[in-house]
Amino acid sequence: MKRLLFLLVLLAAAVLAVTVMAEEETVIEIRDVNGLRDVVNHPNAKFRLMNDIDLKGEDWKPIPFSGELDGGNYGIYNMTVTQIGDEIRYTRDGNNKRYKTTFAGLFSVAEYATIRDLKIIGAHVTIDAESHCFAAILTGFADHCTFDNVTVDGRVRLNNYAVMTGVGGVAGFGSGYIDNCKARVELVFEDRNRKRKCEEFMGAMLSCGYTRIRNCTVDIDGYVSCHGYVHNGGLIGMYHTCGTKFKLGTANRIVSDNTITGRIYFFEDNRDRRAYCKGDIGEPLTRLHERERNDVSGFTREETKDYKHVLLPETCEEPIYTDEVIPSENGEWGWTEHTCTVCGYTWRDDYTAP
Repeated sequence: MKRLLFLLVLLAAAVLAVTVMAEEETVIEIRDVNGLRDVVNHPNAKFRLMNDIDLKGEDWKPIPFSGELDGGNYGIYNMTVTQIGDEIRYTRDGNNKRYKTTFAGLFSVAEYATIRDLKIIGAHVTIDAESHCFAAILTGFADHCTFDNVTVDGRVRLNNYAVMTGVGGVAGFGSGYIDNCKARVELVFEDRNRKRKCEEFMGAMLSCGYTRIRNCTVDIDGYVSCHGYVHNGGLIGMYHTCGTKFKLGTANRIVSDNTITGRIYFFEDNRDRRAYCKGDIGEPLTRLHERERNDVSGFTREETKDYKHVLLPETCEEPIYTDEVIPSENGEWGWTEHTCTVCGYTWRDDYTAP
């Protein structure tokens, strides 16, 4: 009897192993919102986007991801995120102090994931967080990830009451490889707790972490109101291992051949000021092998010492907007553009696929 039970256990283990291997080899096609949600039920699978997916009307709940996603150069568009994911991970600041942290984005956390040839267009991520939190368009947390030819377009706003916190375009906190990616982003951070000095990070590719960043293009419009320490960069706010176990070989410690335009407008209300803000890397704490050919000629660092007013892209208390519909033509995306007739601020929503 014992021998029979032993053989049955071995058989069950073998069947499970074959099932997992089969799932890893099978490419699961994603065609609609339900297919996108179902990703969470296949943790190690390979996925392929088969068409553009409109998330208009959805309040997307961030989900974890650890597989492979081939976007097929299609787009996920009109994504709205107003809630953090269920997953908790530890992040570390420049002093390697550890924080129990929450995350928001299309994915809450991405671990050992590969994502390529994907567009996220017209994203709107707005988070009010009592916890330590990182928010971004693609993923709030990335560990051992590879992002290649990913485009993010949209707005991220994080209002935070905790200490460890960051706003990113592609990713929030993390490690891995970011190559050939594009970001057109409006990033806004507001520190709402003046009793504690926050550690704030902002970057269009990654707000804080340890990655290779090559051949990327950034158009950033950033706003930071911080009563602590700011670490802002067009590409990455702080370049640091941050306690990660990810081993980025010396030859891959590269932040090169990137083009950055736009500005970051910020204040750092703190007597022990640091005020890190640069076009490529805000603060490099880990030594790079190569930091060359980053074109930051179109980037502006703008600091104010008026700490009374929260810095926002909207400068009117009572804006008056006119709307213009830009149709989808010649294979390009369409959208509705809202322009304030008083201050000139514009923003887009209601995208239409090519």
